[in-house]
Amino acid sequence: MESTISFKEMRQRAGHQEILGETLAKFEFFQHGWHPYTRFLDVDKVDLILRRRRGNMVEYRDVQVKFGKLYPCGAAWDRALFSVTSWRFFKNKDIDDFSSRDKLYISYVLSEDEGYTGDIFLFRAPDFAEIIKKSHNLENGKYRLYISKTLGKDPKWYVRRSRKFNNFDDINVLDVTAYRRNFSCLG
Repeated sequence: MESTISFKEMRQRAGHQEILGETLAKFEFFQHGWHPYTRFLDVDKVDLILRRRRGNMVEYRDVQVKFGKLYPCGAAWDRALFSVTSWRFFKNKDIDDFSSRDKLYISYVLSEDEGYTGDIFLFRAPDFAEIIKKSHNLENGKYRLYISKTLGKDPKWYVRRSRKFNNFDDINVLDVTAYRRNFSCLG
């Protein structure tokens, strides 16, 4: 007898989650006029090369793709402000690398187990490095970057700067809503 597994269980059993992020990013870039190519060797930490033709000119962009799973918020204070959150660790070496790579773009794809809903964030690498530094969530020499979605009809996305809080201000959060679906940053 064959057992059936839910979509959520299938995603949880999936192998390397970054590949899911890269696949979703490829589709999104294609939908916005770019032709994405996967790098065979990830020597320069470039996952995708985007190509598009504008008249007689051909443009290229180097993209590093990050994937983050969105989790339902758990703590009572958390649930009062946010619906879902994701986190990822970054080392100082990552920040230095992003800061020095003006022509690199970061695609951060976020998805819940129930499915992808278009939550792709696009940053110039130096801008992403500054956001990580401003998060102030340093643990064991690594930055823990929290990105969370607010409740409501027109949700906003914030990078958390504090561990626990009850209001949205510059001390507690950094608004990154403008980076969601920010395909215009590619030029």
